[in-house]
Amino acid sequence: MLRLIFLFIFCVLAYGSQSAVQKFDKNNNKIFELLADNVSAQGSIVVASGNAVLLNHDIYILADKISYDTKNRIATIDGDIKVYKGGSFFVRAEHIVLNMNEKYEAIEPFYMQESVSGMWVSANIAENIDKKYSFKNAVISGCSIENPIWHIDATSGGYNSSNSALSLWNPKVYIGDVPVFYFPYLYLSTSNKRTSGFLYPEFAASNTEGFVYMQPFYLALQDFWDMTFTPQIRTSRGYGGNIEARFIDSEQDTFTFNTRFFHNETDYFTKYNLRNRNVYGFEFLHSSRNPLEKYLGLKSFIDNGLYLDFLYMNDLDYVRFENINKIITDGTHMSRGNYYIQTENHYYGINFKYFLNLNKINNSKTFQSLPNLQYHKYLNTLFFKNLLYSIDYQFKNTARDIGYGYVQNALSIPVGMQFSLFKKYISLGIWNNLYMSNLAITNPEETFIPDLGKKSTRAFGNILSAGYMISLNTDLAKDYDKVFHTIQLEIDFSDPYFQVSNGLLDTQMYPLTAKLRKDHKPNDYDYYTLNGKSYSDIWDPLSITSSNVLGRKMDLKLIQYFYGLEGKELFYWKLSQTLNFDDAISIARIPMENKVGFSPLKGLDVYGSVFYSFYYNSLDEIALNATYKHNYMVANLSYYIKRNFNDNSINKVIENSANYLKGGFSNDFGYFGLSASAGYDIKNNILLDWDVGIFKNIRCFGIGLKFVNQRRPILTNDPGNPLSVLKNTYIKLEFSFSPLTNTALTYRVSNKLDKINK
Repeated sequence: MLRLIFLFIFCVLAYGSQSAVQKFDKNNNKIFELLADNVSAQGSIVVASGNAVLLNHDIYILADKISYDTKNRIATIDGDIKVYKGGSFFVRAEHIVLNMNEKYEAIEPFYMQESVSGMWVSANIAENIDKKYSFKNAVISGCSIENPIWHIDATSGGYNSSNSALSLWNPKVYIGDVPVFYFPYLYLSTSNKRTSGFLYPEFAASNTEGFVYMQPFYLALQDFWDMTFTPQIRTSRGYGGNIEARFIDSEQDTFTFNTRFFHNETDYFTKYNLRNRNVYGFEFLHSSRNPLEKYLGLKSFIDNGLYLDFLYMNDLDYVRFENINKIITDGTHMSRGNYYIQTENHYYGINFKYFLNLNKINNSKTFQSLPNLQYHKYLNTLFFKNLLYSIDYQFKNTARDIGYGYVQNALSIPVGMQFSLFKKYISLGIWNNLYMSNLAITNPEETFIPDLGKKSTRAFGNILSAGYMISLNTDLAKDYDKVFHTIQLEIDFSDPYFQVSNGLLDTQMYPLTAKLRKDHKPNDYDYYTLNGKSYSDIWDPLSITSSNVLGRKMDLKLIQYFYGLEGKELFYWKLSQTLNFDDAISIARIPMENKVGFSPLKGLDVYGSVFYSFYYNSLDEIALNATYKHNYMVANLSYYIKRNFNDNSINKVIENSANYLKGGFSNDFGYFGLSASAGYDIKNNILLDWDVGIFKNIRCFGIGLKFVNQRRPILTNDPGNPLSVLKNTYIKLEFSFSPLTNTALTYRVSNKLDKINK
């Protein structure tokens, strides 16, 4: 749009103007022209005055007067000068000397504005050699030129218009007339193009970790890769760094690799009894669709894909060191890898899963699932239209360093008939499912496996089961005046008519091993003691499959949706209940699940889930959440409660295993803004993480002050309490310099180190 406006102005100015000088390239394209209302010549000097315009390639210069030396190719430009580049305003000045032979120009006074970001530079004089400007005593800002809210004063600097890079020496950052930052040197990019250089640093002050400084350096020498190096120092704790590399190949597939290392000094390591002196890890992420066609030259198309997401770290701080105030509370992580090939009827896949559990002293007893194989035959007809079948085969190899592992084969073959009744209002399905599984234990040393007193082996297990399932479902919809309603009802009843199992998967093995694991708790080193002997684990068939693969049960489901104008979701309700007829105590011990969501007002969303047990006659779990957004205001409130049950207790309800409330609020009131959030553990009467902040945004500048209390888990060498909580209270002063960056000063105070009981 700006280019069109300028061309219109130029056409108006040029209409009726005299053309003083014109030059063309070998293709007869005009590359230079000088226009004005009045043109005169004295020897080799051409003087253009009155709406003078100089065009040179993609540069347009408007001025009161332009003198051009045709012999030496030097243009002297005076008056109210405006320079446009590529159709956008670029430079304003009063005097410019432009040497077209040497690509040199002197501008006095100098004012330049970057069209994309709005950043401007003002100086008394600037020199330009081949699109590289140098200046002294400059002022830089992204605010309005008259009384900018923030600005930078620099003794000298330069601007490269080719890559929109701004370098400043001795820059001082001012808010109003008050200096707030000083740097010996500052390199800034005023565009979103990939450019090598230093990125904006992060820094903080902490009474536990000292002065914290992180300085990223971005390297982008070629279009298909880039890297970021981020050394960091925490003066009272240690030092380290991070390397992140990103690649993209000719097929537009991406590869991301990240590695991090941090060394804890002896005093800090000893004071907090940390588990790891050196924190390190690496991660790799890659995805590719159809690699057979891309890389192996397969001519015929077949759907295939590769996905890798792998992370290894020896400490929670590996993730926390990503930035200064990174919050992480989960000590577990699952890495995944998958490659598949599928056609219209068949699926073949190989995958692995690698689990990290840093809540334990070591990861040697954590199950790893690698590799797994799967074949699936998609649902298809058999002999005639209404007779359907599918096949699913899975091979699982599960291993670990200490304790048993297992290799399992499982095959499931459902065969059934599906009919539509009552003019397709109801669908009836009658299915028979055949399930076979065989399992071999690996690395059984130091694992307690009960002896059932049978001839069956304790090294293998087999299950053969067959059962039928009858399903009824309906899917109805009705359009009202302003509301569209859908309802889905489904009833599934299944009953096994044949099942045989032996060995490790014998039906007697399930209750026996469950009782042993309940009666014998592991010690601090995660070992069990039975009959005076120490074992690394007790066999647990329930972790693999239930005792009845095809149990006698009924699943009831109800799903409703209400949609308003333009398809807006107004209300939904999902209800499900499983009745287990094989449960000797009660068929309704499994809680009923209710999920509800609705939007009664514009901007207000309320949703939640409620689990109710008819057997215990009590709520099992409640999770509620409400969010409201209006203009600049955002508010949310959530509540969660979970109960434990015991059939041997008087009222069957032992206690609440979890009960907490969390809320947050943020709003910009115009004169100032407020934000706050807090979490409260009702069960333990503990105030969890909380923060309170006040902020002010004024167009190109923002400032905020935040008080934060944070509970940060750290890993220790204490086997009885491998996790401790470091309570942190810190004050954070945040600055926003638009369009440059956001930065903050943090002063952290650590008050107390608490232990988390196992």
